[in-house]
Amino acid sequence: MWSRFALKKKVLALSLVLALLFSITTGLLFVNFSATAFIPGPVILPSITITNDGSISPYTELIKRNGNTYTLTDNVIEYPIIIERSNIVFDGAGYNITVAKGDNPGLFLRGIYDPKNVIVKNVNVFSKNIYTIEFRCSKGLIENVITNKDIRITGDSNTITKSVMKVCIVKGSNNLITQNNITDILVDSYSYSNKFFENNFLLTDFLHLFRESVWDNGSVGNYWSDYQSKYPNASEIGNTGIGDTSYIIDSDNVDRYPLMYPWGTPEITVFGLENTTYSGGISLNFSVSKSTVWMGYSLDGGDNVTVAGNLTLNGLATGFHNLTVYANDSFENVVASETITFAVISEPFPVVPIVAVSVVAISLLAAGLLIYHKKHKHNLVKKLRIKLLAVVNQKRRN
Repeated sequence: MWSRFALKKKVLALSLVLALLFSITTGLLFVNFSATAFIPGPVILPSITITNDGSISPYTELIKRNGNTYTLTDNVIEYPIIIERSNIVFDGAGYNITVAKGDNPGLFLRGIYDPKNVIVKNVNVFSKNIYTIEFRCSKGLIENVITNKDIRITGDSNTITKSVMKVCIVKGSNNLITQNNITDILVDSYSYSNKFFENNFLLTDFLHLFRESVWDNGSVGNYWSDYQSKYPNASEIGNTGIGDTSYIIDSDNVDRYPLMYPWGTPEITVFGLENTTYSGGISLNFSVSKSTVWMGYSLDGGDNVTVAGNLTLNGLATGFHNLTVYANDSFENVVASETITFAVISEPFPVVPIVAVSVVAISLLAAGLLIYHKKHKHNLVKKLRIKLLAVVNQKRRN
């Protein structure tokens, strides 16, 4: 009896221990799973890939393929685009790629073998990632692209031009960066012989450079937004648009031919000449935003007429005319103003003499009418008197 009771106690105690162990284990598992659930991990978004064999995976109407040219047909939202194929053109056609979630670049060139000779153009790329475009490519081209953050280059002999961006070059050499608007730049220690010229550096912070780069092409450098504040005594060499003081980045990086004005076509503003009607001489007043080597205008689509500045146009024929002002700088950037249409009328009649003659004529007419009226009235009275006398005489005879 006692042994049976003791056995029951042992079984009960063992059950309690097992239950306790199960509870502890379950609790630990619950705690671990809960903790894991609250740790944010990388968000991998579904992507659109131009594969190595040229196909689009998954197939989408957002990209139209014509041979080796791939063209966007609409804005792409929350779908990063990956390019794995070499020797293609990716044309954004002015559309946007926007990736506001996750950690993906908006446009990513990658592959088992890095793509080569890929052209990316005419696209705006915005992403949450620090790199909006990751360009693991060699001998490629980025043209007319706008990004909100960095274009990251890993590769050699690429060209970036006519774009708005921040740029980061990692393990890349002999890359050409030209005719861009750049707000930040980083060149790491594994990069070398990269060339920058004819860019507008609109920097809010200093450049992050860890290796020497080339900052001009031997005659033309870059525009630096702080150049004139950093070198207040610098002046333009002739009308070349180039400053006479080198821009020193650090001991290993110097722009020898910095630009006095932002790179790009000049801007022309025409004053006073409006789309209206004129008589007599017409004043042509205009301004150009930077030094030029030539200015002129074309009237009614005719040959350009060279001018040195503002002037008066005389002897224009009566009727409608159109006029365009042109200018080009020392770098052969040519610009045309808005074409303005106006009308020229003949010289107006002298207003004062006409008014004076009119007053005299009206006065003479009024006087004539008055005289006529008086004579007419006198003749009428005379006729009435004669008739009245005739009547009276007739009655006397009777």
